[in-house]
Amino acid sequence: MQHLVGWLLDAYVEGNKAVLWIKVEDGRAVRLTDKYTPTLYIKPKKSSTTEQLAAALSTHPNITSVEQEKKYTSLSLESSRILHIHVDSAKNYRKVINDLERLNLIEAYYNTDLLHVQWYLFQKGLPPTSKVSVLYSQTNEVASIEVLDDSLEIQPPPFTALIFNIMVSSEKLTPDVKTDPVMKITVFDEDLKPVDVFGGDEHAALLDFSEYLKARDPDFLIVADVEETLTYLLERARILGLNLQLGREKANIFRLKRLLPYSHKGRVHIDLQTFLFNGIAGVVERSRFTIAPPGLAAKWPAGRTIDSRQCYEAFKKDILIPRSSFFRYVKTAKETIFMDRGGLILSPKAGLHENVAVLDFESMYPHIIVKYNVSYETATPNLIRTDSKGFLPELTKTILNRRLYFKHLRKNFPEDSNERLWCEQRQTALKGILVCIYGYSGCFANRFSSVTCYEEVNRLARENLVKALNVALEEGFEAVYADSDSLFVKKGDACRGDFEALAEKITRETGLPIALDHHFKFLVLLHQETDPNLEAARRYFGKLTNGELYYRGIELRRRDSPAFLKKFQTRLMETLFDAESAEDVCKRQFKKAFNHVVETCDLIRTGSIPLDQLTISKTLRRQVNAYRSLFPHVVAAIQTAQKGKRLKRGDEISFIYVNAEHRNPFRRVVTSEILDSRQGHYDRGKYAELVLDVAETVLGVFGFNRKQLGFRRKPNSRLEQLRIEQSREAVSELDALRRLDWERGGL
Repeated sequence: MQHLVGWLLDAYVEGNKAVLWIKVEDGRAVRLTDKYTPTLYIKPKKSSTTEQLAAALSTHPNITSVEQEKKYTSLSLESSRILHIHVDSAKNYRKVINDLERLNLIEAYYNTDLLHVQWYLFQKGLPPTSKVSVLYSQTNEVASIEVLDDSLEIQPPPFTALIFNIMVSSEKLTPDVKTDPVMKITVFDEDLKPVDVFGGDEHAALLDFSEYLKARDPDFLIVADVEETLTYLLERARILGLNLQLGREKANIFRLKRLLPYSHKGRVHIDLQTFLFNGIAGVVERSRFTIAPPGLAAKWPAGRTIDSRQCYEAFKKDILIPRSSFFRYVKTAKETIFMDRGGLILSPKAGLHENVAVLDFESMYPHIIVKYNVSYETATPNLIRTDSKGFLPELTKTILNRRLYFKHLRKNFPEDSNERLWCEQRQTALKGILVCIYGYSGCFANRFSSVTCYEEVNRLARENLVKALNVALEEGFEAVYADSDSLFVKKGDACRGDFEALAEKITRETGLPIALDHHFKFLVLLHQETDPNLEAARRYFGKLTNGELYYRGIELRRRDSPAFLKKFQTRLMETLFDAESAEDVCKRQFKKAFNHVVETCDLIRTGSIPLDQLTISKTLRRQVNAYRSLFPHVVAAIQTAQKGKRLKRGDEISFIYVNAEHRNPFRRVVTSEILDSRQGHYDRGKYAELVLDVAETVLGVFGFNRKQLGFRRKPNSRLEQLRIEQSREAVSELDALRRLDWERGGL
């Protein structure tokens, strides 16, 4: 026997074997195999026929054995007599199920709709990316495998990644793999700076890249729009007669019906955006929580991620996994409306406020699930059972504690340290799962779903926020806004210590942790953009007591806002809040901010703003030719594609307005890549309007209005904007007809 210690990089099932790729401490990747027998459970319609059915099924050519067992078939631990069926191979598994369904003798199926690799990992208790100790034979067959506890490690496993992208030569908006060759393959470092380029002859470039992959031997392949890009690369290789190798295990891509994931075995492919957001540490957290290989865990949505972990927890409790269903208590329309009211929002008191603290419940909804034992099987319309630990609280507590561990641990490290980054990536990945657990509890796609469970969490959240509000009022604080799990309070003479003392008292009263999140010197709560008579939730800005600006729901938070507008809005807020009191803000600083708006509009009108500061960036959410409307960024994308650049979903498109009201959409914007670099070549009226949008956001509550500068009122809604545009087009068409009639009359 041989022994190794390493990390489980990837796993998949082939026939009656599981394949494991272990990244060893010395940097090698070792391929091992293990036995795997697929099984399922069925419940006959009539218990009297159980023995006869078992005898009949045992004669099936692909069923190796049938056993009668008593198993839990629900979270409430109800047991039933069922049949446990063993199948000879994963490739015959679906065939066996199809044969069973034709019998029409089966009431329910269990453990049938997860991937085989999930069942293998469940049975072994083997979370991918975990550190493992393995004994294996000379033929690389696993004799034993043990998970080593590295759960408190900050540094992720020593997995390596290769980031690359391909450029295709095409004259079409969507390249055709049959005719459009790969021009260039670029390899990037982790800062997305190019480090190697493979170009020239396509055949030679692909061959060189394949050799480069073999030499670098990465564990992760990272590329934007990963499945589409890798498929394109492999299809081009097939057309060129090149058996391109992307994996560690040699594959014949000419014989593969599905190129992915069979063409890159031994390596994990992950989308670039996912990798940049999560990092290796975040991907590791998702994989270990999901009990699924990292390539799957990284791309699965929250629902499927939570479902996989729930199935694993049920499996550990010896509970069979039902097929997806949707259970709910029968209710009247009135009861449904009363119960399903979501979180509590206290309308903000729009305007300027001074000395405001934001008290935020820490992971409020997960803490409620744990504290009150809210679960699928414990929540009823009348009460929550507490006679036994609920299924959902146990699962939630595990991930909640782990997330809080890394969240608090990160504060011990410097801002620019790797340790802080890894802690942040881990806690962020776990937070993304945690925030969905409560919502998924009532989702129709959840096989254990209970709307009552979901409603109870909301009800308890509302009750606890009201408790917090009452405590604040009793202590002499004024509440200016509240939203689901946060409370905005102020008190003229209160200091930071007073707000922290209030948070401690609320924690004692509710049993839920709450802390001072932000302390504002000045805070402006805003109205809705579409209706100035209504207050807006989650839309505010202010200056913290440490001098920093903080904001939500305004232009600075938008990724597509031009750099010039972001600088202008920042400068406007800094000018407004350069004061010692609210009175100074309203009287002295407002006038200075107003003058800054006028000066900025003058700069726009004189064409003095550099073009690179006016660039607007939008993300393509679909293929260019899939858009029905010619939005500005779609027009810019078409212009870019016409210059030979290959575009795909997820690409950033940058453009500048040159004539926003032109009748021809293709004359309204120009992509920043082909625009003349001379200053002043932009639609000055349009950018002045954008400046005034920002000015009204920041100064509107103080009485600022664009009409004061001679501009027309901004439409209150997108519908009103469309009506205005339609009327302009109608007037333009009418003028054209009049000119045509005049010319004909002149003739």
